[in-house]
Amino acid sequence: MDLHAFFRDEAIETYGEASLTALSERDRGYVKEFFPPGESVIVFGEAVPAEAYSLNARDQTKIMLGIAEGLNDAAIRLESMLDGEGIPARHIPLYLPIRIEDGRVRGVVRLKQVAAAAGLGAPGKSTLLLNREHGARLILSGVVTGESNLIKTNSVQKQENAEDHANQNPDICIGCGKCIKACPAGAIGPDGVEVFRCRTISPWVPGPVVPIAKWLIGRQLLLRCIAPIAPWIAKTATIRCSRCVTECPVFGGRNWTQE
Repeated sequence: MDLHAFFRDEAIETYGEASLTALSERDRGYVKEFFPPGESVIVFGEAVPAEAYSLNARDQTKIMLGIAEGLNDAAIRLESMLDGEGIPARHIPLYLPIRIEDGRVRGVVRLKQVAAAAGLGAPGKSTLLLNREHGARLILSGVVTGESNLIKTNSVQKQENAEDHANQNPDICIGCGKCIKACPAGAIGPDGVEVFRCRTISPWVPGPVVPIAKWLIGRQLLLRCIAPIAPWIAKTATIRCSRCVTECPVFGGRNWTQE
């Protein structure tokens, strides 16, 4: 099975694999809870074009949603291909794969941390993944698999040295704090991002409702109710603010300079 050929056919250039041994104990637990046979996560992404951030909110959202749905479709096809080869696999769903932990919203499988372990970048102060080529513009998807080292040849060496890559990547973020200062809602703090304060989310979940929403999410009640209409919500919502992305010095990648 040639996964390089799969991603080439899908026109996806940014991809990698992280075995469970390359993940933190917490992230290993998340993966096993999501898919008990899991031994590795194949993670891949596509960058939002830099020029998209100069468009109006509706058009910007349309582009981002199109990329996210395209990656999700690719993840479903990859899952099917792996299953056909007798390898257990489960794609990480696009809509509402979240939990509440320590009072904060977390992904069921934290793709940013997985991508960092796979050598694709490192989280910045904004907690967004910073990639050397694309800055913070990558949208991610992934598939949990029942085997490891599925991406062969050069990527095997990359996977074997995943922790070394992850340790080298933090210099992508220079610690300037511009993303923190740029956030108009003050959603980015030293302990991460308070999602419900983000201007993209807050119109859907007003402040007084946040404790109730967290309580419902913690018991999966809200997710079960919203899951059937989540695609419709995503299509009608708009990205109201992207300043944590656009204000980053590596917005366009390592060699990009803001005019």
